[in-house]
Amino acid sequence: MNKIMKTLSQTKAQRLIAIIAVALAVAYPLVFPQSIYIHLLICTLGIYIIVNTGFDILFGYSGQISLGQAGFYAIGAYFSAILSKVGVPVLLSILVAACIAAIVGYVLAIPCSKLVHHFLAIVTIGFGEIVRLLALNGPTELTGGANGIGAIPTVNLLGLKLDSNAKYLYFVLALVLLALLAKQRIIDSRVGRALQAVKCNPDASEAFGMKLSKYKSMAFTIAAFYAAVGGALYAHLVRFISPESFSAEQSNMFLVMILVGGMGTFCGPLIGSLLIIVVTEFLQQFGTYQMLIYGALIIFVLFFMPNGIAGTLRGRYYHLLNQLPPRPEKGKQESK
Repeated sequence: MNKIMKTLSQTKAQRLIAIIAVALAVAYPLVFPQSIYIHLLICTLGIYIIVNTGFDILFGYSGQISLGQAGFYAIGAYFSAILSKVGVPVLLSILVAACIAAIVGYVLAIPCSKLVHHFLAIVTIGFGEIVRLLALNGPTELTGGANGIGAIPTVNLLGLKLDSNAKYLYFVLALVLLALLAKQRIIDSRVGRALQAVKCNPDASEAFGMKLSKYKSMAFTIAAFYAAVGGALYAHLVRFISPESFSAEQSNMFLVMILVGGMGTFCGPLIGSLLIIVVTEFLQQFGTYQMLIYGALIIFVLFFMPNGIAGTLRGRYYHLLNQLPPRPEKGKQESK
């Protein structure tokens, strides 16, 4: 009983942190309405949180590494941009693009479910590059080639055009909350417990009757859907996309955010996305030394916090809870 209470307290603490972070993001445009660049950064942060929330289900909970998330990110961006430019409502184009990416993710997962570790990483790297090359060398009237796609329509929500970063910010934050809630429901469900079992001991899970390919494919599909939603949101935010925005470096950034923030945690995608964006912006002043300092910081965090920031804090939180004396039972307390 005491262990259950500790787990519930830890979950409540994580959710409280997330609520505070979202509340600060919501309040910022109201307090500082002229900070257009900061609004853009917050929108980008929200998009990365959505992508990494789905990526965490794949990597953090099912144990499958992917270095091709930028491919699904690109599918969401390009399909949503193309559909919206031909007259499809933006909200519908985002949903359709995400569904297309989910189907592609499921098809990719069929052979990938047989692979593990670096073999899986190599295949997903190849997938990301294939998507980028298709966007680069595809029909110019469709993908725009190297010139990309411009003049992408803005989101129109019930007659309200989200044509400024401040307005778009609230739309992104609403989807962030929805994505986090959906992830938590998945993790707390039978599917989530099965994914964690597959990660911890695939052989034992299979011996108990679990079909590994089914749950691995499910995790790939969910992660692809989340990544495509993020890519579509990015396309309608900047209103211009090109193949250079979806290179392997983008996939590496998603992976670093998860590793730094903490895999398999509720707050890991939030912490990792926020930290990497802040560090990247801060290091721009160092010019040529930017990547050197960036790499050293990542190595430092991963060396001293192998479970990521959220994972390390969670371990210390449990340690502190274990030091507390157990609560006396109600009947014993009254008898005293």
